Amino acid sequence: MLLWNNLLSVLSALVYSVEKLDGFENGLVDDASIINTTITGESRVHQYNQGIEDNSIVGAVNYGNASSCPKAAKYGTGPPESCTQPTDPNNMPASELESWFTQEMFEDLFPFANLGWGPSSCWPYSYEAFKIASRYFPEFGTSINVTNTVYTADENKKRDLAAFFAHAVQETGENNIALYDTLADQDASNCFYRGGFYNWFEGGPTSSFLDPKTPGYTPADGASCASAGQYCSASSQITYFYPCSTEAVNNTAAPYKGCYFGRGAIQISYNYNYGQFQDWLKSVNINVDLLNEPNLVMTKMDPPLAVLASLWFYMTPQPPKPAMHDIVMGNWNSGAKNSAAGYDGPIFGPTSLIINNECSGEDPTNPGGPGESRRIKAFKWFCGYFDAPTGPEETLSCKNMPVPLDQIFYNLSYQPDWSSTWKEVPCTCAPASYGGLIYYYDPDYYPASFVAQNDYNRLKCIASIYANPSMYSMDNSTSPCLNY
Repeated sequence: MLLWNNLLSVLSALVYSVEKLDGFENGLVDDASIINTTITGESRVHQYNQGIEDNSIVGAVNYGNASSCPKAAKYGTGPPESCTQPTDPNNMPASELESWFTQEMFEDLFPFANLGWGPSSCWPYSYEAFKIASRYFPEFGTSINVTNTVYTADENKKRDLAAFFAHAVQETGENNIALYDTLADQDASNCFYRGGFYNWFEGGPTSSFLDPKTPGYTPADGASCASAGQYCSASSQITYFYPCSTEAVNNTAAPYKGCYFGRGAIQISYNYNYGQFQDWLKSVNINVDLLNEPNLVMTKMDPPLAVLASLWFYMTPQPPKPAMHDIVMGNWNSGAKNSAAGYDGPIFGPTSLIINNECSGEDPTNPGGPGESRRIKAFKWFCGYFDAPTGPEETLSCKNMPVPLDQIFYNLSYQPDWSSTWKEVPCTCAPASYGGLIYYYDPDYYPASFVAQNDYNRLKCIASIYANPSMYSMDNSTSPCLNY
């Protein structure tokens, strides 16, 4: 029934589009043929792609298909014949995303995933892994809790996926610029942006962070690293909450186990991000020690963490940074000056600022350089593929955003309540205008689901005062509250 309904949708759309053509003459159309149409005012061309039957979403004929692309370079020996398949110990319910984004679409978009071998349920990137990860974030790729009226529900969900995939192309895509030397510009772009989910490790496919004998051609290769891959950030609070592993292995080329370099689709990096992701996993009854075994991000399949870690980072705000998802969906407060300049509502530009502090704009030629330019071009391509609007050209970049996110002043974290630490009363915590690892979600700036975490975070802050007062430069003599 679902297939029949989707076929009816495709045929209805084709009939409507063909009837709009000037000079159209009645005739028979083979079901495998490509039909070019122009929709008034939109200039979008549509197609019916043979081999993607269940797909009334994909439209534009000039976006091609995976089979028309040159094969990508392959590294390693390919996926094993047998393996542990991705599973979900929590058996989360299906996401609405699955009703429109199909396995056929995933495999058409990412034919060169996993170092060129293609999607595989034995390796980090597959539709099954993507599907399981998305179930933990039911707002992703859907219109749930989206209130903007700029775009339709259908457009919002497509733009959400387009944004996530755009960042994945920049972070872990093959990014084969040589395609533009041998193919027409549009054909090259069709293949270039199908190169997402290619790499597993930062610097891949052959990562300089790893032992040259095991340079990243299997997910297990990331178990240890050279010193450059440690990415261990230290401060009194970071070291308390998210200490780096000091364990070593007998491998002179890659002796360190505490390796927090980038892993996964959009490259989760640094010990504090691994630690916060670990905290979130615990909140959904998944107990895993990523601080001591960070490479589990690439190897754990129950649930598959390589995609889940990236979705967590995309969907989760870290004040003063909103979630990238919330920016694309318009569920954020950019402040008065940014809003007056058009930087508010459902836009793409500030997401590049969040993921890697990039605001250099889009290069004029294709494929252009890496960084924000590639993110913008990829977002445009995926929006075209999904037949969704990109939004105003100006706000595709954060280049002209008047006020950076960290200069929009509001309370960001829970800290000791300095107004009472000197009193003979129990210590407590209060929101503070400077950053920290225990977030305060200001109700004027963050969605209600995160604001609801404030009470828990306040108690976490209080407990940390008593457990380790020195990280706040407190002791019993200067802070009598510790005696209570």
